[in-house]
Formats: sequence, structure tokens, C-alpha cells
Amino acid sequence: GLRPGARLLDIGCGWGSLTLYAAERHGVRVTAVTLAAEQAAYVREQVTARGLDDLVEVRHIDYRDIAGRPDSRGAYDAVSTIEMGEHVGDAEYPAFTAILHDALRPKGRALVQQMSRGTTAPGGGAFIESYIAPDMHMRPLGETVALLEGAGLEVRDVESLREHYVWTVEAWRRTLEERWAEFVALVGEETARVWRLYLVGGALAFEERRMGVDQILSVRPDPVGSAAMPATRRAWHVPADPEADR
Repeated sequence: GLRPGARLLDIGCGWGSLTLYAAERHGVRVTAVTLAAEQAAYVREQVTARGLDDLVEVRHIDYRDIAGRPDSRGAYDAVSTIEMGEHVGDAEYPAFTAILHDALRPKGRALVQQMSRGTTAPGGGAFIESYIAPDMHMRPLGETVALLEGAGLEVRDVESLREHYVWTVEAWRRTLEERWAEFVALVGEETARVWRLYLVGGALAFEERRMGVDQILSVRPDPVGSAAMPATRRAWHVPADPEADR
């Protein structure tokens, strides 16, 4: 697990929830990457406000730029990417998984949280691609697992969060309704109505198993095949000896 001094690369850090949690709760040194200037500015503000400047570096760059940085190759104990992979694009996904692999040290671990769709309806769906996220591409879970393993990672665990997302998306919808006037003032009524429909439809899609969301844990084995993973899932959540898996 994460431990003080470990290095985490958070690709697509969003508004910094995981980055800030890892640094505050576990003393992890985090490199947070985002393409959005607003997110980078917000996370930097939070880092300073919480006294985490010595633990967190925020980079406003494209994830593909990571591959060109010599200081990133094999430098991280862990890599996380939370619902960013859907926006990479189908053709670019093999290169994306290669970046995850190459950023990890041997025995380092990658956590991918990503949405999925069935084989009969890959992509993002007509509504999402037209109004919400033109770059959205979701595929069956098994295809994502195969792409990660094709990059040299060994998938060790998959956990479905589909039912959790029914509740999560419904909570987002309730917040939207409660703050409707603020949202309309920010983006206009037409966009607000689009997002209301998206959240209602999204919750239903997760409930009916037309969409899924999963956390995929993988590891980069060392040259002789050692992954240094604990023998049981329960042991994964026990604080690790800092040198035990090196």
C-alpha cells in the first residue's frame, strides 16, 4: 500500500481529491498531472493551503508528455488514473498503457478506474459523444484488461463499482437540482438541462448494467517475474514495510 515517502503519479488528477488524500493521509510524494489549467490552479491552491508543497508537484501538461521526461521513467512506486482513460481515445489507448508501465519501477503498481460498455455498444454513446464528451470511448472491461497486460503489466485484481455509481450519479443529480439556479447562472439553462438528462440517464444505465465502472489493479513485475504482492487481498490494506517490496 501507499506509505510515507512513496512516489505516486496521478494521471488526470482532476480537482485533486486522490492527490491531496494520498499526501495528507499517507505522506506520499505525488506528481499530479492535468491538462486543465483551472484544475491545475485549484489543486496548487489546495496544496499550499494544506501545507503540502513539499509533497505535491502539480504539472499542467498533456499525459503524453510524461513519456518524454527522463525523470519519469521507472520513477514511481504507484500510478493512478481515475476515469481519465475513457478520454484517451481507442487508437491511443495502447500508448497510454505503455506510459503507465514505463513510469513504474519494477514491482510498482497501477490503479486504473474506468467506465465500460458492452461489445454491442462501445464508444460513448450518441448522446454522450454529441453533448457531453466527444472524446469519450468506453469498451468492455475484458478489452481494457487485455490492453494493460499487452503493455507488460500483470493484472492482479478487478473490482466492480457499478452499483456504487448508481448512488454516486444520483447524488450528483440531487446536488444539481438543489443548486439549479447557480448552475444555470454559470452555464445557461440549455446546458443545465443537458446535464440533468445525462445524470438521470447515466444512473439508469449503471442500474440496468448497460454501463459499468471498475477499478483494475496491476503490477509491473521485475525482470525475473516477481511482483512482490501480498498473498491475500486483506494484506493489501496493511501498511507495508518500506523496503519489503524493493
